[in-house]
Amino acid sequence: MHFANLKIGHATHTAQGTGLSVFLLEKPAPCGHWLCGSAPAMRDVSLLDPACTVNQIDALLFTGGSAFGLDAAQGVMRWLAENQRGFPTKYGNVPIVPTASIYDFSVKGMHIPTADDAYQACANALQNNQQSGQIGAGTGASVGKLVSTASSMSGGLGHAKIQCPSGLEVWAFTVVNAVGDILDQTGTIIAGAQQDNGEFINLAHHLMQGGTTHTPLTQQNTTLAAVFTNAKLDKNQLTRIAKMASAGFARAITPAFTSYDGDAVFTVSLGDKMFDEITIGIICATAIQQAIIQAVKTTTIIK
Repeated sequence: MHFANLKIGHATHTAQGTGLSVFLLEKPAPCGHWLCGSAPAMRDVSLLDPACTVNQIDALLFTGGSAFGLDAAQGVMRWLAENQRGFPTKYGNVPIVPTASIYDFSVKGMHIPTADDAYQACANALQNNQQSGQIGAGTGASVGKLVSTASSMSGGLGHAKIQCPSGLEVWAFTVVNAVGDILDQTGTIIAGAQQDNGEFINLAHHLMQGGTTHTPLTQQNTTLAAVFTNAKLDKNQLTRIAKMASAGFARAITPAFTSYDGDAVFTVSLGDKMFDEITIGIICATAIQQAIIQAVKTTTIIK
């Protein structure tokens, strides 16, 4: 599976616990989105509403640094403008770069990716870039933060590819910075809130048994997903598919979509093949679930 229209670049600041990831399109493509969390930090995402005029994007940017990190989009826009890309206007092209950020200050402090980081990530972007783990926007991500007496664990950036016999192809990327636990396909916790003895608290069970939580105001969260497919889709279809695809969050994260999470799904059409919309939504949800699991394969404990 190979998406010729997609390049991916990262800026990673391991010591500062932050970074960003850019999904750079060789030519503009339709994009939809679905916001399923209640605490988003976003820029130019309203353009993706089916009622809005602009129908295609030039890049997607996921970044750390909370709302401060949204300014890094200027670096992507600068790189695109220098390469004569963007929405054509009388006085020059205007690059369309929807951007979403995670709150990653709780791991190593208040460090913010810059526009120069984003520009360099564009310059270094590669086709078929399959890097994952604590890189890019996932550098300072963490999971399992709902109980103050427990240790959380690192999150990260994950990806998953699915190719169906029909020819449908889906490639999902996730930045996993969830307040909840991460579950594998069997429902077993593989990352999350841990007790001192190394056992998982199991947040869902903890809450159902009357356990208490703390208000994690210093540990805001968000899981982001970018899903690319070779199916031919418009913004209306992509918006509906993004809504369906958010089911992948609920399968892999518990609890998901909380008041402390800015969870969002972005879906991008990079092909011209016709497939059933419901089938695409099902495959996208599965790819997101797999990408979330893959993101925490190298997770470590954070005190």
